[in-house]
Amino acid sequence: MIESEGSDPDTWIVEFRDRRIDEHGTVLAVIRPEEGSWQDAVVSVPAEVAELPVAFVQWALDTAQQRLGG
Repeated sequence: MIESEGSDPDTWIVEFRDRRIDEHGTVLAVIRPEEGSWQDAVVSVPAEVAELPVAFVQWALDTAQQRLGG
């Protein structure tokens, strides 16, 4: 998991990587505008990732919500 500011300084990103799911790295990212709330956050999944286990997605969203505030 990587937490960082996005390319836009008003955006926060929590990236989740799991090489067991995708050898290239990031499999899911949660992006929240700095001035936004958890309700404004969006999820991004690379096109190369065919599927994700529900338990992984749930864990990632719960973790991102804790990190980004929600």
